[in-house]
Amino acid sequence: MFELTPALWIIAGLVLAVLEMIVPGLVIIWFGIAGVVTGILAFFVHNQYIQFGVFVVLSGLMVVFSQRIAGKITHPEPELVGANRWVGVGGRVIADITPPEFGRVRVRGRSGERRRSVSWRPGHGARSRR
Repeated sequence: MFELTPALWIIAGLVLAVLEMIVPGLVIIWFGIAGVVTGILAFFVHNQYIQFGVFVVLSGLMVVFSQRIAGKITHPEPELVGANRWVGVGGRVIADITPPEFGRVRVRGRSGERRRSVSWRPGHGARSRR
């Protein structure tokens, strides 16, 4: 059977920590830290099942608690105002839009005048963008 030596745990942990710098997300780092801690523990505990169990429990706990802490630290994005709140929202053309005139579009149950650079007929779906 493949032996999980302390050096292997520590090297794997360091590789995961370096991988965190390449892959965004702040998740892989916790597995790297758990690998290094397990590697240090492996100097004293030689049972591979215990080592693996410590790695799984440590990494799982760190991922769960880091997500909770990150949720408390980060702030929600500010609510969009003005025309920006309609970017990416789908709607339906309810009156012809013929350039350079205005037409009518219904978005989220509300209708309003819109202008487009191309003609659109009623019934067409529309998605607003910047």
